[in-house]
Amino acid sequence: MKKTFTIRNITSAAVLTALSIISTMVFKLIPMGELPFLRFSLTPSIIMFASLALGPFYGAVVGALGDFIPAMVAPTGTYNFFITIVYAILGVLPWIFEKITRKFRASLKPPFAVFITMGVILASLAATLFLTDFIGGQVFKGDSALITKFIILGIMILVGVACCVSVTLTNKKFERNVLEYADIPSPNETALISLLCEALVMTLLKSLAFFFFYFIFGNGYSPSFEYFFLMIFLGLPVNVTISSICVYWMLVFDHKQLHLRLENSKKDE
Repeated sequence: MKKTFTIRNITSAAVLTALSIISTMVFKLIPMGELPFLRFSLTPSIIMFASLALGPFYGAVVGALGDFIPAMVAPTGTYNFFITIVYAILGVLPWIFEKITRKFRASLKPPFAVFITMGVILASLAATLFLTDFIGGQVFKGDSALITKFIILGIMILVGVACCVSVTLTNKKFERNVLEYADIPSPNETALISLLCEALVMTLLKSLAFFFFYFIFGNGYSPSFEYFFLMIFLGLPVNVTISSICVYWMLVFDHKQLHLRLENSKKDE
């Protein structure tokens, strides 16, 4: 059984926690204008990597501290403890999903699952923009509203296509080096795990966290669940792309470093 409390794991978790804290604080400084609950960040990628590389315990710790400490050090408003719980869950689910996808690893070699899931996300985004009164018309309003929607949809389609192309090309390289990287998820598998985590945790659960917090502590300010969900959902293609690419390459880097350490230890012996 793989040991959990080793010097390497504790040190790696500490470094990843510091990186997640810095990422959270930096990206919180980016003004989002009429979309205050929308975020683009590297923090989920760091947390997912911690879960896959170190296990669910460290993933949950890195996730929880990555939200809690920035909220205490540089508060931007009332602390929402529900969000900290969401980030802790994000540190657990990738490990669980990887245990499931491992059983279907052979069938995940073609990137169809990633393509289909990204297609569903983009189609849902298009329906959200053009078939609903997005956030009560608070964001897209005026004569330029239709043009703005087309621009946003076009950008998200380009991002989604770029994600699929990147995953496909990376997966071909992975297959050529399959013996070297056999003990880590393939790019297709990593992208699918990222898609599930971003959709279920960073979009659905995070929206619920905002909704319940403002419903309980909002002092009269209590937007609908749809308000939070649609606003966060708008950035899903970008966040999925960031996670799909970053998590895989962090796993590759970690694997190479571990492989080098093993080789050096053998030489020393």
